[in-house]
Parts: sequence; C-alpha cells; structure tokens
Amino acid sequence: SAALPLCRSAALPPGMASRTHLQAWVKTSARRRLGSGPERKPWRMSAGARRAYSLEPLNPRFGAIVNGINLSEDLDMNVVEGLKRDVHTHRLLLFRQQGKLCAKKQLEVSEWFGKLESTFFKHPRSPDPDIFRVSNDPKEGCTNVGRSGWHIDGTFLAAPFKIQTMCFWSVSKNGSTLFAPLNEVVKGLTEKEYSLWKRLYFIAIKSRATGCTDFRNSVGMQPKNISQKWTVHPLIYPHPVSGDLTLCFHCGRSFAEGFVVNFNSEKDEAEAWLSEDETTEILRALKEKLESKDLCYKMNWKEGDFAIVDNLAIAHYASPDTQNSPLTNGLRILHRTTVTSEHSPLGIRELMQ
Repeated sequence: SAALPLCRSAALPPGMASRTHLQAWVKTSARRRLGSGPERKPWRMSAGARRAYSLEPLNPRFGAIVNGINLSEDLDMNVVEGLKRDVHTHRLLLFRQQGKLCAKKQLEVSEWFGKLESTFFKHPRSPDPDIFRVSNDPKEGCTNVGRSGWHIDGTFLAAPFKIQTMCFWSVSKNGSTLFAPLNEVVKGLTEKEYSLWKRLYFIAIKSRATGCTDFRNSVGMQPKNISQKWTVHPLIYPHPVSGDLTLCFHCGRSFAEGFVVNFNSEKDEAEAWLSEDETTEILRALKEKLESKDLCYKMNWKEGDFAIVDNLAIAHYASPDTQNSPLTNGLRILHRTTVTSEHSPLGIRELMQ
C-alpha cells in the first residue's frame, strides 16, 4: 500500500483551549457546514519523528496502520506528538504485532491524550482498575460489550470520551468490530435530512453513570427540565480538534431516551419530543448510513493488535460473532481504556450560536 504523508490539518492548534479561541475556531468551522471552505494548513512532524515510523492506509476513507513503532518501548516525545496529531488526521491508528502489551504501557499511551475516565464495571481479571477487560467468556471479562447498537462511547456523560485504546491479547474467529466515519455521514445527508438533524438533540440515559432507571420515562412528558434527568447532546456538532462536523448518539435503546427539537440550555427545555416512531426512524436512518458499503469498515482483529481511536469522529459496533463460544471460536480478550474530554458537544454547539 502507498505510504500516507506524516502530516495533519489542524483547525485547533495544540493548547488552544480557551473559550475565546475555541469560540472563534468553532464559528469558522461552522461555516464549513458540509466540508466546504478553505483548506487548512498542514502540520508536519520533525525530521526525527519522520524517520521513526511510517503510515499506510487502513481503508480509503479513514484509518492508518502504523509501521516501525513498538509501544512497549519508551518513545521520543516528538514521536508521541506526531502520533497524537495523526490520530485526529486519520481518526484511527492501528499498531500490529504489539503482543500482550502490559497494563502500565497501555495506560501510558492512553495518558498521552489526557486523564483516564473509567466508568465501567471492574472485572476481577482486569490487570488495572482503569482497564476495561472484555471477553466472550464471563470468567475472563465482561461480555456483550458494544452489542446494543452503533454508538460512540460515553454518551451518558456530558463530555463523551475523546479517545479510546483497544489492546487485543487474544482474538476469536470472526470477532470483528465495525467502524464508520461520522463526518462523511453528515456530508452525505440530503438538504432535507440536514435541516432536521441539525435541530435534533440526542437525549442519553444516565443510568450507566448514575444507576437511575429512567428508560423511556419521557413518554407523555413535557420537554422541560430535560438535563435534570438525562444527558443532552446535539446530534450534529463540530469536532473539538478537527472542526469537522460529527455526530453524538447511541443507537442502543438501553442508552437512548430519544430526541428533542431545538433544545434551549438556559431554559432547560425544547420545542418538542420526537415520537417513538420518529425516534425509531432516526435511529434506523443512522444505522443504514453507518452500514453503507462506502463507509462501513469491518476490522478483523489479529492477536497483538493495538488501536487508538478518535471516539468523537468514528462510530463503532461489535459484530455478533464477538460473543460466540470460546470453545468453538477461541477466546477473545480485549483491554480497553477511555480518556476524558475537556469539551462537551453541547458547549461546543452553543458557541456556534
């Protein structure tokens, strides 16, 4: 495969986190609604970092395979900075043949991007409280993870995770993960679809974080005091690093209360709830677009694979075969970490107003 250039387009330079700078950047990115507008200036790594590793395309739309890096070794900071930028350029970086990377190293890589946030169940076989151990054997790890529907991780939080890492100690036959790029979904919307979707706010169930059982309690309710009970996200908003329009959602109904129209955060109310049928139709349309042949990529994992995923730019869904019996399909062991985000989708969207 042809090598990819070791550069990225940076709409939001590193360190630009102040409200003033972020607001100016978001207003600029908002004018690039469907990806049109001036090209962003490329950023190039130093010569030292350039020699350290190379990239090749994972697929035509997104993703890159990183060659020449052993994550168990201590890496030069120029290399680390280059990889951090490449994650947001390509949205998914795949490192092959990393073996059973130890917990300490996986946590170190995760912390390149910020503070770890661990809201998941602590399986007794996990090597560290900040590592989510996933398996097709309940004795080895948590099962049925990622099977409820297409999603980004952490929608129950005001600021969903910005990065996740995935380390495969063991893989099962056909235990693949589906990935799809979200900016391309937005770009592919018709004008009619975009006109509706930009007014929608995804209402996420907080039960994963708070333990409350508020599933479908919105039926018959007025669209008021919404954020007191649920987490509110704009369905469409600019990515906090690239500026590209992206989506915030979860298609699993145990995570999704529904959608409201034109949420007002100051009043904590919206114009209306979508009906159950309307909500089902939006989730169906999302699924259909994510699974289109042009966008959906089936990742067939190999033992020793390590992935860094831009969780805000890529949606994913675990295939049914991830839960096949280890006796017939082999044992699946995935170690996952998640990194907290500094900016909520709602906060970023409101800066556009």
